[in-house]
Amino acid sequence: MIYKIMRSLGIYREKEEYYQVGVIALWEAWERYDEGLGKPFISYAYACVRGKLLNELKRSINYAERWVVTEEEFWLLVAGDETNDDSSVEFEFLRVCRGCLTEKQFKWVWYTLMYDHSIREIAIKEGVSISAVKQWREGARRSLRKKMGREGTRH
Repeated sequence: MIYKIMRSLGIYREKEEYYQVGVIALWEAWERYDEGLGKPFISYAYACVRGKLLNELKRSINYAERWVVTEEEFWLLVAGDETNDDSSVEFEFLRVCRGCLTEKQFKWVWYTLMYDHSIREIAIKEGVSISAVKQWREGARRSLRKKMGREGTRH
């Protein structure tokens, strides 16, 4: 039944993961099934499994849309010079950031990218509150989204 639903939904990638979601949905349907409703278990189970698989498909599509980098400039920068290593890409990104961020916003980017500091660590190092660093972060994200042409998206 699970494979039939997967085929009807056109699931052809990550079949094992979707099958697992289907098995869990089938088990949950068995746990929640009430014979007093007059609906056969197979119909109830089919609807539950299909619903869970559809929800998982929507979740994975939303994730892919949000997290796939599609900026042509980024790919041109990476592919432009085959001698680029990760550090030169990071420094180019920092150079771009420096031009469009305030000093405090840039500090958040710098500490996060170069030293992998948490918000708490940055706050301690700079002698400010955690909420102040969170404001730096939000301002930096907003400015970078605007710079990259993604004003309406939230990541």
